[in-house]
Amino acid sequence: MFKDFFTNAALLIASFSLMGQIFKNKPLNLKSPFSTKLNWGLSFGILGNILMLFGIQINTNIIADLRHIAIVIAAAFGGFIPALITSLLIAIGRIVFFGFNQASLLPSFGALLTGLLCGGISKLKYHPKTKAFVMNLIGLLIISIIFIIRIDDLNILKDVLLVHYTFSFIGGFIAYHFLEFVAKSNTVQRELQISVIKLKETEERFRLIAEYSSDMITMHNENGEFIYISPAVKEIIKFEYPELLGKNFDEFIHPDDLGQTHELFNKALNEGVAQATYRYRSKLGDYVWIESTLKSVHFQEDGSKQRVIIVSRNITDRKLTEQKLHEANELLNRLSFMDGLTGIANRRFFDQTLENEWSKSISMKSPITLLMFDIDYFKKYNDTYGHLSGDFCLQSIAQAIQQLFPSDSGYSFCRYGGEEFALILPSTVEEKAKKMAQRIQEIVHSLRIPHSSSEIENIVTISIGTATMVPNSSSRPHALIEKADSALYLSKTKGRNTVSSVH
Repeated sequence: MFKDFFTNAALLIASFSLMGQIFKNKPLNLKSPFSTKLNWGLSFGILGNILMLFGIQINTNIIADLRHIAIVIAAAFGGFIPALITSLLIAIGRIVFFGFNQASLLPSFGALLTGLLCGGISKLKYHPKTKAFVMNLIGLLIISIIFIIRIDDLNILKDVLLVHYTFSFIGGFIAYHFLEFVAKSNTVQRELQISVIKLKETEERFRLIAEYSSDMITMHNENGEFIYISPAVKEIIKFEYPELLGKNFDEFIHPDDLGQTHELFNKALNEGVAQATYRYRSKLGDYVWIESTLKSVHFQEDGSKQRVIIVSRNITDRKLTEQKLHEANELLNRLSFMDGLTGIANRRFFDQTLENEWSKSISMKSPITLLMFDIDYFKKYNDTYGHLSGDFCLQSIAQAIQQLFPSDSGYSFCRYGGEEFALILPSTVEEKAKKMAQRIQEIVHSLRIPHSSSEIENIVTISIGTATMVPNSSSRPHALIEKADSALYLSKTKGRNTVSSVH
């Protein structure tokens, strides 16, 4: 008896394994197409007939089998259609194998009834295992009724039902879970095949893009070593593939850009993506500007190891254009703040610088001094010597005074307008300003530019006005200009060629 049961269990396992291989790309479920359900139903029907032929010998006169399990499994996994097909084949097989008689008709009817009931239960919204258990129980109840009709001895009936129920529950448990295992294995295998196909397609697309892209595509390990280089490397940095393979890309980065490139490479590893612009040494020994996008990727065969794919393009021409544009903008900016005649700063620069220094003085609570001066009797100079000589006079004085103040002095010397000049002295007290004014007078005297029309000397002289303020939030730079202008006017009224201050 137990030997027969193990034979039936082996048949179930072998049959499910075979069906799983035959229909591995046609899984059975409630939503499967009709053709799939038909094929599985026919297979389960054949299995049911085999189980019927390999019955379990309970005693010398009574044989039971597990044919109803084929119907239960067909219904549990595929629903009504495969259950009906399975039960129909089992009913036909019973008559074919055992003849058309009462002993065959009753089990055949029981098989059909089992198929109909199990198919109906499959439509209920319960857990599949629960439905399978109920279906198995219903199949057993129908078989029990048949046994009750055919067995008169209650003791024998009790023994038969006990054995049959035990074997059916164990067989049903094994059958359900083994087919579930087969189904899941096939699903995993199909997903793996799909993943492999997609991976191959991705690799092909990547290689196609890399081979024909004008951008240089490289792949690096976590240490930055080259493990793949696209053909564009020869066009961009003149190297051949074998010359770079296995080397660290650090060897080719400009020393000034190495720190930034390291930082961005680590950023790509940690955050997934980064962008960089840097200089790259070509095989010719020169450096070309490279713009790169870095992206980290994981490879399944390497476990947790990462790779960094870098897509780079040569932007040297663009960089040179940007540099020339930047230089041109700087030149235009300088020219916009430069006086065209004298070459020193102009009125626009004066206004902007005074505003900035005024704000700094407020925050630092420090004094700021302004010197304003002009050439004495300059109109008469022009009338006497001509405007060209007047221009030369302005240029000579401007250049001589400019040389007094190095570029790092913090002072701003400007042409205020006409023959008038201004000098902004941040953090400068009045006494120091007066000494500065005297030095300016002396340097102009030292030029000894003839001025026969002057009413005070026969050379060019200047008059200077100084004003010093400690700005506050309620004051404006214009107040300092007014004071310096008033001091200049005072110097003129005092006879010119002098320095005056207004408090």
